Amino acid sequence: MLETNRHPNIEILSYSEVTNVDGYIGNFRVTVKRKPRFVIEKMCTGCGACAEVCPVFTPNYFDENLSARRAIDISFAQAVPAIYDIDRKVCVECFACVDVCEEDAIDFSQQEEIIELFVGTITVATGWDLYKGDDYGYGIYDNVLNQIELERILAPNGPTYGHLKRPSDGKRPTKILFINCVGSRDVSKNAYCSVICCNLSLKNSKLIKAEYPDSQILCTYIDMRCAGKDYEEYYRRSREAGVIFAKGLVGDIREDPLTKNLIVQFEPVGTDTLVEMEVHMVILSPASLPSKGTNEIAKILNMEKSPDGFLKEYHARLDPISTKVPGIYICGSAQGQKEIDKAVSQGRGAASVASIPLGRGEYVMELIRAKPSDERCAKCYKCIEACPYSAISINENGNIVVDLILCRGCGTCAAICPSKAIELTYYRDDQYSVLLDELLPLLE
Repeated sequence: MLETNRHPNIEILSYSEVTNVDGYIGNFRVTVKRKPRFVIEKMCTGCGACAEVCPVFTPNYFDENLSARRAIDISFAQAVPAIYDIDRKVCVECFACVDVCEEDAIDFSQQEEIIELFVGTITVATGWDLYKGDDYGYGIYDNVLNQIELERILAPNGPTYGHLKRPSDGKRPTKILFINCVGSRDVSKNAYCSVICCNLSLKNSKLIKAEYPDSQILCTYIDMRCAGKDYEEYYRRSREAGVIFAKGLVGDIREDPLTKNLIVQFEPVGTDTLVEMEVHMVILSPASLPSKGTNEIAKILNMEKSPDGFLKEYHARLDPISTKVPGIYICGSAQGQKEIDKAVSQGRGAASVASIPLGRGEYVMELIRAKPSDERCAKCYKCIEACPYSAISINENGNIVVDLILCRGCGTCAAICPSKAIELTYYRDDQYSVLLDELLPLLE
């Protein structure tokens, strides 16, 4: 991130939101809303003196609310750019930060700022969010956590400085249950596999065993899907480290109100036995969901979404980076569930593809495009509804207009038009009539 921040050709607009996009490839006009930090970016040095004197504490979203941060703070130590911001929802306006700031960077009068950018191509990498249902007592019982919360607990810069502790009493848990496929592979919630859950449970269970060899860890699963280079080897090493894997679904979890331990009922596949066990902590591997702003981004960029809610690519196998809008590309988990290596590869691919028209200074498109006829058009406008690329519109005279850049020459409009008023160049009906007239005599 530091390399990106220092690059002379890269400008980072953090704490900002894209609100509108107009134009076409090579000439996109992007409207960006910059939210007020109440800290002047050019003047803030990131010294942290303001946070040291702030008397107000609020849950730290970066630590999954397992620790506290100040009303004026930075999201995390390695944040880029390293600029503080004030949470006005909890700020009591004591102005202690104003008094201590030597650079006079605090400005409580800041307002939202709207800026416009003119860009040639757009790459969408909006990531993913985590499923947070109340399955297995999550959000109800203190010691039922998800994998991201466990990640923060095990992190050296986390709320417990890397030491495994229970949120309820700060004690180290010795009996831990991992539950995979929470909220995923379930037709009533999310039917798809989240891809990363199995390997994430392997990693974190192995980290715990490495630090605390006496820990008793049980991992329940529907299927262990460790597909990828060296993943099966990692699975084998986790078993050798002492992690127990059991196929089956957890039925019920209850909390002991005195000890805050969790009573779990589990039925292993292939047996008729209902196992009841008491554990100190339960870790859920929840489904990965499209990021919260995916619906808005899809509307702003005129993009489609897959049935699972992620942004839809132009072709799932042959072109997973492009979209139906030329000049707009997607990568990483914005397109669907994937692991880090695939997200990195796709990100590099998207950057390369997006740079090609910028380097050439021109956009090369095929000549096969829809061509409407105003004379024959009955103005039923069925072609507008049928076009999968939103390339057809109506002008002020009520006539059909085809955007030659958005049009991909698929022929859907020509096939549905009852008046034969829209045709594809080089694929006109009269061309095929002449072709058939010449071919049929040869077949007699």
